[in-house]
Amino acid sequence: MPKVSLCFASLTAASICTVFSTAAMAQSTSAQNSTWTLGIGAFWSPSPYRDYNNKAWPLPLVNYEGKSFYVRGATLGFRLINTGSDEFSIIASPLGNRFQHDDTDNPRLRQLSDRDISGLAGAAWKHSADWGVLQASAQKEFTGHGGGEVFDANYSYPIKEGRLTLTPTAGVTYNTSAINNYYYGISGSDAFRSGLPFYHAGGGSSPYFGITAIFKLSQSWLTMAGIRYTVLPNAVKDSPMVDTDHTESYFVSLSYIF
Repeated sequence: MPKVSLCFASLTAASICTVFSTAAMAQSTSAQNSTWTLGIGAFWSPSPYRDYNNKAWPLPLVNYEGKSFYVRGATLGFRLINTGSDEFSIIASPLGNRFQHDDTDNPRLRQLSDRDISGLAGAAWKHSADWGVLQASAQKEFTGHGGGEVFDANYSYPIKEGRLTLTPTAGVTYNTSAINNYYYGISGSDAFRSGLPFYHAGGGSSPYFGITAIFKLSQSWLTMAGIRYTVLPNAVKDSPMVDTDHTESYFVSLSYIF
């Protein structure tokens, strides 16, 4: 039977929203024999860029998962293999990074070129067992922002107590140099305009840990909250554009199951 999962988030929220929406989908579809989940949420994640104006973003939520095609958060997928315990898919998703020079109060960063959202496409594997869920993906940037690849692997373990389900997740993301340099590098022309030093960002790994809490208010209503902590690699935190060594993301939502 079709199930549901789609999240239209802000550009900076897109990748994190996938993690939270997937957790919500798993809870709602295991507890309910239903096909649609509609809701509203809010996402907030302070930017690693210097003196950046941070905003909380409202998130309309619509979840969908069919026999082969699915939308999980900001990720579109098509299953090539599905054995019940193992799933192999081709996927496409946005990379949830963005820099708009008008959104920073730092006079030097205001002279830099904008960095727009990127599109990724590749493959994903998911293994589900009694001891938890393993997921891995490999994607390549295809929107002309320098190319490069993004690799991710994570483990999660749902813990259910009555109407409450807690799902801790731990993982690591590796961005190649082309990805990091597009978002955190400073070209020669940017350095000339801004007075900042030239900087070429290399590749690096970002370990992260998150936890999602989902509470079943009734047969039709679910509420969810999540937090994720990500450690930035040296290639990112050493950039003159950045003034932190980590990022945090927060998410809350209320959904109705049909």
